[in-house]
Amino acid sequence: MPNITPGCLHPSNGRQAIHWSDYGLLAYASHNVILIVDVIKNRRIQTLDFQTTAVNIVRWSPARCSFRDHGVYTQLLASADIAGHIIVVDPFTATKKSQFALPHSSVLQMTWFAWKDISRDFMLVLHSGNTLILWNCETGEKVWSHNYSVPLFDFSTDPFASRNIIFSSVESNVLVCSDVSLSEPSSSGHYFSLSQDNVKSNNTNIVSINYHKAYRNTVFCLSNVTLYILNPELLCIMARVCVEGNIVELLPCSSRDALFAVHSNGATTLRIGTFSLCDERDDISIGLEKICQTECLRHSAQQRIVAVALCPVTQSSLAVLYQNGRLIFWQLKNELTSLKYRSAFIEDLLQFDTDLKTSPIGDLSLHQVAQIGSLASSVTCVRMRPMDELAKIKEDPFANSTLGTSHLAAVGTNSGVVHLVDVFSGQIFKDISAQASPIKCLEWGGAYSVVTAGYNHSLSASQVVRNDLFITDIRTSLSRRIRPESDESPIVFLRVSHYHCYLALAFQNEPLEIWDLKGLRLLRRMSRTCPLIIDMAWSNKHHGIRTTEASNQSVYRENLVLLDSENRIYHITLRGLHVRDGKIVNTQWKSASTQICAMAWKDDMLAVGDVDGSLVVWDLGRRQSKQVRDTHSRVLRMCFSRLAGDHTMAVLHPRELSLWDTEAMTRVQSVQLDAMRSSVDMDLCGLSPLVLTSDNQLRFLVSNTRNSAIADKDVPFLHIENALDRIRTAWDRGDSSGIPEMNAIVKRKKRGEVPAEGIDMLPLHNEKLLRYFVGDLYAVRLLSVIIDHLAREDPDADLPHLSPDLQMFWANKAFKERETRVVGVACNSSNAIESRLVEQAVVVGGKAKERVVDRLIVSSDFRYASIKAALLVSSQESEKAKSLIKLIATNLIASDMIEDGVELLFLVGAGSDACKYLQSQKLWTKSVVYAKMGLDDPTDVVAKWIGHLSEDSKSLQAVAEAARANWPVVVELTSSNEPELARLVLRTTTSSPPLSKSPSPRLPVSTP
Repeated sequence: MPNITPGCLHPSNGRQAIHWSDYGLLAYASHNVILIVDVIKNRRIQTLDFQTTAVNIVRWSPARCSFRDHGVYTQLLASADIAGHIIVVDPFTATKKSQFALPHSSVLQMTWFAWKDISRDFMLVLHSGNTLILWNCETGEKVWSHNYSVPLFDFSTDPFASRNIIFSSVESNVLVCSDVSLSEPSSSGHYFSLSQDNVKSNNTNIVSINYHKAYRNTVFCLSNVTLYILNPELLCIMARVCVEGNIVELLPCSSRDALFAVHSNGATTLRIGTFSLCDERDDISIGLEKICQTECLRHSAQQRIVAVALCPVTQSSLAVLYQNGRLIFWQLKNELTSLKYRSAFIEDLLQFDTDLKTSPIGDLSLHQVAQIGSLASSVTCVRMRPMDELAKIKEDPFANSTLGTSHLAAVGTNSGVVHLVDVFSGQIFKDISAQASPIKCLEWGGAYSVVTAGYNHSLSASQVVRNDLFITDIRTSLSRRIRPESDESPIVFLRVSHYHCYLALAFQNEPLEIWDLKGLRLLRRMSRTCPLIIDMAWSNKHHGIRTTEASNQSVYRENLVLLDSENRIYHITLRGLHVRDGKIVNTQWKSASTQICAMAWKDDMLAVGDVDGSLVVWDLGRRQSKQVRDTHSRVLRMCFSRLAGDHTMAVLHPRELSLWDTEAMTRVQSVQLDAMRSSVDMDLCGLSPLVLTSDNQLRFLVSNTRNSAIADKDVPFLHIENALDRIRTAWDRGDSSGIPEMNAIVKRKKRGEVPAEGIDMLPLHNEKLLRYFVGDLYAVRLLSVIIDHLAREDPDADLPHLSPDLQMFWANKAFKERETRVVGVACNSSNAIESRLVEQAVVVGGKAKERVVDRLIVSSDFRYASIKAALLVSSQESEKAKSLIKLIATNLIASDMIEDGVELLFLVGAGSDACKYLQSQKLWTKSVVYAKMGLDDPTDVVAKWIGHLSEDSKSLQAVAEAARANWPVVVELTSSNEPELARLVLRTTTSSPPLSKSPSPRLPVSTP
């Protein structure tokens, strides 16, 4: 269970210290602790305390590359701290899988490295000192290490090709690498500057770098006020977009050409990618159009935004983490969608049409849908609610409510707020503004009230303050002042009696006061001759209640013991409204002894502790005492268990808490605090200590171990045993009763009659929606391709579209149009790699070829570029010219000048030969891209690529086979792990037309 309630963050808990998994779990760091949030239920379900210093990076392991199993699926969680230690844990069992570090270095960035279908056990880490290391997360050993010669600060990996990675470097420079694999990189990459004319400027320091998840070869690089869109393959700037400053994070979407940006002032913007055509010169440019923005929120330093995460499944839900530890969730919606999490996805909000244009569906707006609170900064005290008092309250209307059954701890803060924390769940039940001044001390005045005291510090050296003393009803949050304001000595602590009818107040330089807590009146103020009180305790045994016959009122009798600054103990008896004079108790502790600083009293046990850590427990009934030296550090607080007949005692020191069996005077539990924190206060919940620490965290120490497994009742819905089977049963039934998490998604299930002729697409659409809900994104992509192909074969069906991240499986015409636009934009860039640009322009042909010729004419390399331009516009129709150019191209490729050779082959219409050469060089992806860009029929090239995938990546092979309607292979590949999906594909495709060698290339169409 989550045994830590967090407060404000550590300064090193930066923008990388949050991550959202595919299966509805959000992990974020607070100091050295990682907290796991079940977003569907909007509550923390786990805390992981493995690191010894503040955590600065958190990363969920990637989803499995193939379909999920029917049983329990567990994602691992990796985290790095500021000391450079990386720890991989299973968050469900709270067990450490591995730990590794590079000595004397820190971790700047890291990501899981999913290499094809081989393994998901690798971690790519950028360490300080410009060192990139691939770690084996299972063994904790290095796979390889590579040092770069330039300073590196951050990196982003290509979601479409694991080999590609881009680093941010000093000032306005980036480093592009394309040879990252399970073996060490063989090159140092390409260095590239964002500054025009190589002018260095402080205004172009890179603050964030991210690969776009929707389109290939697109990187967002953010400086202070400018967002650069880069093409890392051509090493050119495609566009410069002016943006508002102080962006905390950029969050690109995958299934739409869209980008969220969250600013430090609280504003969140949504931008979509655009292409625009200049009529005068027929030039193409790309940009980002802002379509949605929230209002700016003014925050104090403690409320500034630190980190942001985007749900990878819906791509419309955001989590914003503030410096004060508060977590706020936002949801993008239109008039047709719900605010329920996972009830709508980005495709429901942004459409993608035949013009390859992303546009909003309806009026979009961002809404705050939930928040998870945290403890305020500078917590001061904690007290556990007296649950036994609830049983004494007759006709309690809250007895069966959450308020009446929750084990609440009241936490006081310097802001005057009292947090009510459910200690068993770690959730903050309620925040109450009890008083305007800082809360210095706090006690429960009953099951439904808390008594708080405090004062504001004076700017002068005067020891006179105006005390605040309030009693607050936690049901209504209404506070009543107990004492009138006056210039006096500060209240240092207070104690409420066993029956909650008396209140004792101790002052710094004034005598003790005793109040009637029920009538809120002063019963007695001790004389000035009385000594100053160090600590006091009420008895829970030597008391009683008597009801008078005349007035039918209860008269209480209670006992109080006081400890003064000279180690003297006094006993005071209270009966009704009468306070008897105190009597001194004979003890072995004299004024010359070590100073006693804390005491506790239960039944016949009276315990005291001194500044040197010694403990003494007197058994008043047996007139015996026992003494032990616990530690050499000061005793801050002592308290007994509230369980009847149990005399377990908790003792708090600055960096240690101990539980003692006072009968045998033996220690039963000891918890050491590390150097990062010190103890502030503590109390007991049953026999388990509650410790408030200086890092604003409340720790519920149920055992000596820091971490515990997630309880069965807290296991997230998408991770329960046989979750997919249970979800599918409810889904097929169309009834989510018993599974409230599915209410919103079940309402979206499409229903209809089976068509007399043609293909029934409803089962596929419904299965896709179900897979979206459970976060099975791989199955979603496969189903999208299947639906797209079958819909194109059914002339009566509305043609669906494939999302941008599935561009590799677009129809050839749409694919070529997209690449033509990209090359056209790159031709206007001043710093593209000319050889690569010309190559791609020749492959795609048309207007792109014309634009690159114009660029060559004005190139700085006048001679070479002019000759190439002349070649591109000349005619090569004769067979002799073609043969000669093919021979030259072959020689160039053999001499490792592949770009020039491929260019010449496409120039003379021998593009299929060029693709074969590319495949012979293991450039499989490039061969397919060029085939779809420049060949009329890329079928053979695609077929060879798919054959390679059968050995290299079966998960991608299944999608590729679906794109060309090879249904038997699709069924075979999915049947082992996903028999239900395989049967569905088999049923649906049995009635489809036979497989054609080359499906007609038609553009995807979107319907809102």
